[in-house]
Amino acid sequence: MKKIFYIAVIAGSMFSACSKMTDINTDPTQFTKVMPEGSMNTAIKATPSILAQYPVNKYWEYANWVSLTGRYDCADVMWQTSYVTILNNLQQILNNYGNDTAFNNRVQIARIYKAYIQSILVGAYGPIAASQANDPNRMSSIMYDKEDTVYANLLNTLKDASAKMNIAKITDKLPYDVIYNGDLLKWKKFANSLRLKIALRSQLLLGSTALNAVKEVMADETNLIGSEADAAKIQFDNTTNGNQNPYYIGYSGKANVTAPTGISFPKMSDYMLDFLRSYKDPRINVYFDSVAKATDRYILTDTLASTADDSLRIVTYPIPHWGIPKSTAKLSGWTAGLANQVDPIGNANTFSNVTTKVWSDPLRPMVIMGFAETLFLKAEAAQLGLGGSQTPDAYYNAGIDANFVSWGLTLAQASTYKQVDGVKWGTSSVGKTFRNYIGITNADIPNGDINKIYAQAWMNYFPDGGFDAWCMIRRTWSLNFPPHTNPASPGALYSDVPFRMFYPANLVSLNPDGYADAMTQLGLVGTTSEAINNTVALKFMKPHVTINWNDVPAQYDYSLVQKWYGKTIQELSAAAKASGFTYTVVSSYKP
Repeated sequence: MKKIFYIAVIAGSMFSACSKMTDINTDPTQFTKVMPEGSMNTAIKATPSILAQYPVNKYWEYANWVSLTGRYDCADVMWQTSYVTILNNLQQILNNYGNDTAFNNRVQIARIYKAYIQSILVGAYGPIAASQANDPNRMSSIMYDKEDTVYANLLNTLKDASAKMNIAKITDKLPYDVIYNGDLLKWKKFANSLRLKIALRSQLLLGSTALNAVKEVMADETNLIGSEADAAKIQFDNTTNGNQNPYYIGYSGKANVTAPTGISFPKMSDYMLDFLRSYKDPRINVYFDSVAKATDRYILTDTLASTADDSLRIVTYPIPHWGIPKSTAKLSGWTAGLANQVDPIGNANTFSNVTTKVWSDPLRPMVIMGFAETLFLKAEAAQLGLGGSQTPDAYYNAGIDANFVSWGLTLAQASTYKQVDGVKWGTSSVGKTFRNYIGITNADIPNGDINKIYAQAWMNYFPDGGFDAWCMIRRTWSLNFPPHTNPASPGALYSDVPFRMFYPANLVSLNPDGYADAMTQLGLVGTTSEAINNTVALKFMKPHVTINWNDVPAQYDYSLVQKWYGKTIQELSAAAKASGFTYTVVSSYKP
């Protein structure tokens, strides 16, 4: 039905001057208009594929949560799906019902969701087809809107759509709504919360326009996501047409090491391990599964004291979690520091898998905007002096609580975590965190409480908000991630977090005018490929200078996993008894 309607639109533009021919070419047995709920459902159900590209999720790698033992490949993963399947369906709602007052609320919902999808596209690519997109009168010459124009229009659209929604008119709602089950007020809250997120993301680009939008939204907090029940989540019904959680489709039933397709199973990154261990974060045990077999676990050599005497014990024991680097390739500048040392990286079985809670349930809803996320956005707004009914630290602490509760952790655990230096408001972690396994980065959060907000927002986005985590990284550069030493960029020795995605290669021939204009906007005129430069900064990003990683001293460092069960042999013995693993005392000596 959708395809027939799309063809009808194209035909209408071709034959509008010949009414008789139009009549002749109209099939009276076919629908000429799809109801809004049909088009909305198609658009929403296609969204997980652009946010959780299976079987490989690029955003998990970009966010530095996991490593898929892949590379920073910035090729398109979502352009066609976004424009053909999602935005095209949304545009049909606007074309067919935009002037029909009986469908006002449903039209506004389509506008809100269109703004959401366009916010993803502009954050990934920069200049995008927006004002001229999905127009059958423009087939091969669609110009790309400037990045600042897109962001400004998104803020205006969300404000207007929220204002025009009539939540009292319950007859005008989506009868089949896989996000909010027809709740119009929640759609309004999503629109305003999304406006807050986009305004904060674009503040360096739009200046006062963005900041004023933040102030307006924060002045009306009752119309923001205010509980877990308000969170925007795509629901799945486990039908035979593949309507299941995308991670379930990608990973369920596949081997923990390597899928049948040759795609590696997602493993905890070495930076994530560093961060979780540095802040004594209990989420290590809910974000990631411990290595199931004790015999597969990484065997650590450690030195422990004893409460029974003054001797030290050199012991070996298995640890439940281990993080994999983005690449094991070593830069030439690191050779001297790493020479004659034992590389601590183990084999594929020693690394911790992404928790089964993420990928084993076909019905697990996919979060596209959450409650904890909104609290961290409010904390940032309040910290910037842009409004709010509470203090920044109140929002911040509530965000941590909300995240912990959503994972089944207790408020007592959250309370303990919030007292750790670098997590606790007003404290610093600089110089107190562990270094990664080759010692070139650490988990320090820069001084300043706003950086704590950024760090906790980054943690909270796991697992469904990989795109938003990537945006958070690029607009703040608060965290110190190690480089990828096997990047996809031709000729590059290493790469930091990718600055943007590359357009599909076929746009050069399908839309040469639009593509050439986009290259001009990006400053890439005259280049033969976008892939020659992975550091073309988008305008919303905070300025960032890539470190010359080849010059950074490297040395293997075990400190982030040492003393895993405590500082004494007695603590290790108790843990071994409780968990059923064995350890070996290699030797003992007096210092």
